[in-house]
Amino acid sequence: MSDGEQLEYEEESGEQRHVSQSSDNELPIKEGAVFGAIAVVATYLAHLLITVVVAGQTSPQTYIDGNTESPTVVVTDLVPSWVAAGWSYLSTFGIGFEASGEAATLGDAPNNVAAITNSPFLLSDTLLFVATIGSVVAAGYAVARYTGADDPVEAVKAAVTVVPPYLVFAAIAAFLMTHTYADQSLVGTIAGVSVENANSMNDLGTVPALDGGQFINDDGEITGSIEFGPSTNDAILFAGIVIPAVLAAVGGLVTQWRDAIDTAVAKVNER
Repeated sequence: MSDGEQLEYEEESGEQRHVSQSSDNELPIKEGAVFGAIAVVATYLAHLLITVVVAGQTSPQTYIDGNTESPTVVVTDLVPSWVAAGWSYLSTFGIGFEASGEAATLGDAPNNVAAITNSPFLLSDTLLFVATIGSVVAAGYAVARYTGADDPVEAVKAAVTVVPPYLVFAAIAAFLMTHTYADQSLVGTIAGVSVENANSMNDLGTVPALDGGQFINDDGEITGSIEFGPSTNDAILFAGIVIPAVLAAVGGLVTQWRDAIDTAVAKVNER
């Protein structure tokens, strides 16, 4: 082989090594998106399945409407299962809820059939919690193993690529999975009576920050509806970024548990 051919061969070999190293350093975005999406969809469907069971076992609130010519019994509507399942899923990450802009909890919503707060069978809420949290850890573990990460840092980098699907779903759920209460009985349950007419805290409804006088007039007629749903900031921050990232990182570190322990021990010894 001539000197020119040898030089050209070495340059090509160097370029190939450079390309290989560059591809090795790239984050597995596509793989993370796939594993993350599978985990999110599977978890939501689990919540939906249990929520549907709860809905089948739950009787909605009823009341007698005396504002008509002849009093009639009114059966209110349950929160749709697909919405309640989203609430159940998000609440697993510890997010808050809002009722017409005021802070609320999931338990404040009447006719709510969310699986996480209405256990249809023994330990179903616990199982859902474990499945939701465990799926994030499993997804992070799967990506780190699939990409063959060979040290804790690379494992964590690979694992957190599962976060984007969680962020997308959390944002969608925060904006779309809301419910409007416009029925006299349900609005009264949440907002209670006017603060001026309240005799005790029990008269203020499940969300005391709401003034019933803003939604129901003195004649008992509805003047406004209540929008109930997840806190957008909480959903995006906690269910979409922070908690999935931490849990996925844990899953990535599990693939490197021996190296992680050795590194931690070494750092302690250095101190």
